[in-house]
Amino acid sequence: MTDLATAYNLAAQWHDKQAAACRDIANDEPRLAKDIRDRAAQAATHHGASAAGLRLAAMQAR
Repeated sequence: MTDLATAYNLAAQWHDKQAAACRDIANDEPRLAKDIRDRAAQAATHHGASAAGLRLAAMQAR
């Protein structure tokens, strides 16, 4: 694997962690307000899409 592909994969893993944390926040209904949960859901979508794009870039770099 090239150094660039490795870097893309590491960044994708970071985005996966962020997406998981944001999904947890988005699903924490009893403790958090709706506007916070909505923003967290949007952030989870953003991080998930970023991870997917980075994985695609890693595959192309190989």
